[in-house]
Amino acid sequence: MQTVEEQVVYSLTRPRWLDSASLALQELANRAFLLNDTARAAKDFLNGVWLAHPLHPTVTDVPVGAWTAAVALDGLEATTGRRMEPATTAAIALGTAGGILSALSGLADWSDTGGTSRRLGLIHATANSIALLLFGASLWRRVTARGRRASLLSNAGWLTMVVGAYLGGELSFRLGTQVDRNAWAHRPTEFVPVMKEEDLPPDKPVRAEAEGVPVMLVRYRGAIYALNDICSHQGCSLSGSGLVRGTIVCPCHGSTYRLDDGTAIHGPSPYRQPHYNVRVRDGQIEVQAARV
Repeated sequence: MQTVEEQVVYSLTRPRWLDSASLALQELANRAFLLNDTARAAKDFLNGVWLAHPLHPTVTDVPVGAWTAAVALDGLEATTGRRMEPATTAAIALGTAGGILSALSGLADWSDTGGTSRRLGLIHATANSIALLLFGASLWRRVTARGRRASLLSNAGWLTMVVGAYLGGELSFRLGTQVDRNAWAHRPTEFVPVMKEEDLPPDKPVRAEAEGVPVMLVRYRGAIYALNDICSHQGCSLSGSGLVRGTIVCPCHGSTYRLDDGTAIHGPSPYRQPHYNVRVRDGQIEVQAARV
């Protein structure tokens, strides 16, 4: 049985118009991110490929912390009479800059979601965008010496931010958005046979199993490579992927991994794909989990 909080949150995602609206906006975002090589590189940066970790949860701490500090400073000034405006303005400016980067990185992650995650992600983004606008308006009033209502705008922005942050927690911790799908994968620590060498054709990814774990094998330029078959991004099978110059490209969302060590070179996945040491003995291909 769902809790009251769960019922409230997921009732927000049920309207049919939300599905069509989120799909239309997602298509626009993907067109922009895939426009050219520069746009693709920007998306990789925002996905956190360079960090080997999603960028979005890293930078969201900036607006949450800075805006919370600003509201606290406003409260301190109101209760003690001490002038806190310079520090408050600086905190809001920092939070607003971080909020812009948070919005862009969140958009990059959201552009590859589907179903409930896509719909709830749109609501999450809307709440946080409103918070960003409210704090931006508060900042403008402060720097133009028209700060009478600046604290009201900040308080409204902070409350809206709290709602957005809660929905972000739902996306990450309940729906698993940008969670590594191989985080709990068991992998053999000793060499185990997975396939006859003669059954592996060249340049064609093939699915096998190593002690119950799905493994993708591919023979490329005379060498045999092995990665976990489950894509770290959203669990799609890599054995249906295509080879591009020593990399494997997930057929679902385009995450691209190096064959030799599983390093992600294009998002949306920022995670290294688990890879295996490979040897051939007595006509059998054997794999062993590689140490990272």
